[in-house]
Amino acid sequence: MPTNPRLTAAITFTVSLFLSGMSTAQCPDQHQLFNSAGAGSVACPCFVPGEEAGATFTIPADHLPIEILQVGIGWGSQFGGAPQTLEESINIYEAGLPNPGGRIFSLEGPLMTDGFINQFDLEPLPGEIMVNSTAVSVTLTFLNQNAGNIFAPSIVHGGAGCSPGQNLVYASPGGWADACLLGVTGDWVVELVYCAKGDVSGVSDEEFMLTNGPAVVQLHEPYPNPFNPRTTIQYELPATTRARLTVHAIDGRRVATLVDDEMTRGAHATTWHGQDDTGRAVPSGIYFMRLEAGGINLSKRIVLLK
Repeated sequence: MPTNPRLTAAITFTVSLFLSGMSTAQCPDQHQLFNSAGAGSVACPCFVPGEEAGATFTIPADHLPIEILQVGIGWGSQFGGAPQTLEESINIYEAGLPNPGGRIFSLEGPLMTDGFINQFDLEPLPGEIMVNSTAVSVTLTFLNQNAGNIFAPSIVHGGAGCSPGQNLVYASPGGWADACLLGVTGDWVVELVYCAKGDVSGVSDEEFMLTNGPAVVQLHEPYPNPFNPRTTIQYELPATTRARLTVHAIDGRRVATLVDDEMTRGAHATTWHGQDDTGRAVPSGIYFMRLEAGGINLSKRIVLLK
């Protein structure tokens, strides 16, 4: 597949921006790992819904346990300019090939943008994402089919050599496999940022807890889910801030805006009646609730049955 210079330039810029803007204020021993040695330039429109692609990272034993802070997935299309899409989830596994085992964390409904390394800050989410293994895998589960469509966006790789045992694919059927053995010619563009907690020197326990306490911005599971004719969405804010709660279709299209206002500190709830912004009923299917508040983006998947 031919490379896309626009995609290469965009991803190179994003990597630089990510490095320059990355904060270490909340972690005394922060590390960033790259699966690919360079910016990805080759899209792989070769996946169907439910399949996964990602990378396994090796963590030094003296860093364990670690807290996962951020992940990044290179995303693009052969010609560029594809619409944003909501995919199934970003996942973290506490092992690598031949089988990474069960998921220890999933971020549902990641919104993917063509031509960028899409970065997701996991640190503000409620609770810590802790791993105590020297092999950690990060994957993307596809919700939208892109197999055989040269215009569709997908995960990208470097195209300059594939590192065995480092690049994962979950195929349907077939299960887990080494992407290199399936003919992928480069390393998937996947990034991992973590806080090493196994050897934090010069920082007291009190200081560490103060800088790594859990965030309180929360988006709760809609109830009921699946639903018909209405569902309630509850969320919590740590302070008065601008909050935006929207509903998206699986292709990333915004269906409805439920909240877009300055909201006070504390718990809030709103109801969605399965209608778009014009008041028309939307069809049955999978949707995503998306909360944006205080620089944090959270998503929950929801199913409307009629």
